[in-house]
Amino acid sequence: MKRIGWFFLAALLVAAALLALKCDLADRIFDYFRGGIGEAGRVQIDLGEEYPSSGDSAEEDDSALPPPADLKSLACRITAEASSDYEKICAIYDWVTANIAYDVEKAANMEAYGSGARYVLEKRKGVCHDYAELTRELLKAVGIKATYEKGDVHPAPGRTERHAWNQACIEGTCYGLDTTWGSGFVDEAKGIFVPRASRLYLTSPEELGRLHNDPSYKESREKEMQRLEAAAASPASLPEYEARLLVLMNETRVAAGLAPLSEEARLLAAVRQSAAAAAEKACSGEEHSLEQLKAELERRAPEIKLEKAGMYAFTLWDYPLPTADELYRLIIAEESSYLHDAGFQAVSLGVIRRGALVIVTQVFISYY
Repeated sequence: MKRIGWFFLAALLVAAALLALKCDLADRIFDYFRGGIGEAGRVQIDLGEEYPSSGDSAEEDDSALPPPADLKSLACRITAEASSDYEKICAIYDWVTANIAYDVEKAANMEAYGSGARYVLEKRKGVCHDYAELTRELLKAVGIKATYEKGDVHPAPGRTERHAWNQACIEGTCYGLDTTWGSGFVDEAKGIFVPRASRLYLTSPEELGRLHNDPSYKESREKEMQRLEAAAASPASLPEYEARLLVLMNETRVAAGLAPLSEEARLLAAVRQSAAAAAEKACSGEEHSLEQLKAELERRAPEIKLEKAGMYAFTLWDYPLPTADELYRLIIAEESSYLHDAGFQAVSLGVIRRGALVIVTQVFISYY
């Protein structure tokens, strides 16, 4: 009797577990793809540790990877918060551009790799064909008519490439989606993919066609998007860059037989404020003057025993953020003669970043 009792108890527990599984299976599948909204409002969904990142999968056996996730379940989860078909298009575009990396190695040897929507979802990286296949299948999974487009594009002057992208149509209106170009870019010099999700390549088919075929227009639109993103970002000081730049400056001076510069910390707040003001102007496409900083130096001259000063502001639009050493090489390539002026004894450096914009303001000081 005891054995029969234990048997029925075990059976009851199994039945309860199966009932619970049935009730929340969909939720738990969706939870596997749970994500949040990133800094730029882009959907970031974590595929979990079972799906290796591009850096982790290079030496793994493909046969050991789990089967691809269900595309319809993923598409439904991605678009769960969308209140219209257009918002579904945006959500899917954002998810693909934020979560799929361009596969530089595959691009150099296409025959050695798999392809298609399930392939890129499993690997989380691919080439334009894979991006377009995945985007189309996700759109179709939520009932949006989508096509796979292909043809020649001109990403740079004198350069032609075969490419793939999508069109999605809702209620008689069509949209062009290039999730490949929208996910980032390849740094040709380093041979690496730089992720940088952008909404620039979700637009009308006509606008996308111009972006594909007019390199100068593409460049101008990308710069405009950079300014908008920088304007939306909060300015941030980079004290570690300021410290490293001072070290590099002094290495240059010592190598030239000049005395190293000390750090004038009393002016740091004013110099950073000037750099932040310059960043604000640059986001609007305006020129920034150092007159306000000059007036502040004149006001505080007796306090810091200022005899003379040399001011210089360096502006750089670049992504990703260069290292301090890379930034220094760019600065000295165009800087005036202040660094090599033996009459200066100190310097105050302010480095401000705002999106893809970096401003470096320098004030060289001579004391009396």
